[in-house]
Amino acid sequence: MKLLLFSDLHLPADRRMKGRDPVESFQEALAHAHAHHGDADLAVLLGDLVDSGSAEEYRLLAESLRGFALPWQALIGNHDDRAAFRAAFGGGASDPVQAVRDVEGYRLVFLDSHVPGQSGGSLSDGRLDWLAATLAAADRPCLVFLHHPPVPVGLPAFDAIGLDDPAAFATVLGAHRDKVRQIVFGHCHMPISAVVAGVPAVGIGSTAYRALPNFSEPRFTDAPDLPPVYAVVLGDAGGGLVTHTIEYGSLGAVISTAP
Repeated sequence: MKLLLFSDLHLPADRRMKGRDPVESFQEALAHAHAHHGDADLAVLLGDLVDSGSAEEYRLLAESLRGFALPWQALIGNHDDRAAFRAAFGGGASDPVQAVRDVEGYRLVFLDSHVPGQSGGSLSDGRLDWLAATLAAADRPCLVFLHHPPVPVGLPAFDAIGLDDPAAFATVLGAHRDKVRQIVFGHCHMPISAVVAGVPAVGIGSTAYRALPNFSEPRFTDAPDLPPVYAVVLGDAGGGLVTHTIEYGSLGAVISTAP
């Protein structure tokens, strides 16, 4: 199995953010992924697809994806709007943006942690029950995807807008840890590794702009001059997984040396 992970696109209607053009950056990510990983089974968009949730921004997203030949699955994050996303891509306006897909011997479970009008996330209103039932019914290794970190990450600014009940999420994961191989999240604009109820979890950096860890105060520390990133996940038939971070925006020299 081969997955492509794109997170925190933040496509803005005005096309500029922190001195960059997130639309152009996302399109470059798609082009790079298509050129180098065109054999991928699925691309996953991990939420904060757009910046303000407007219909115009979702039109930009649809245009960016129109020439992308690989199948894709999107989550929504705190900057998204569920009704506007559904209007652009289909489904009931108030329905959670959730799905299950089987890919190459794995079951991929996509959660909606969006809370309208809030930066933090939640799996209330039956979403956590849906996850529990989905994992209970799974007959193969599972990966679970959501936008918000499902565990405190030790960064005050992000922990203030994390998942509202990570303990409840951990309880569900712990009950099915024999089936879940990995949890994948976005939101923090930086690579993060964690463990939730014995299950490895990875946070994916942003295609729009990178952030740096700020452990000492509740302020976001952004570094938009760092190369934007996406990730590649490789899964083998035995349930083993490897995640690679791809700094596709790097302009430095690349040197190939024989082993």
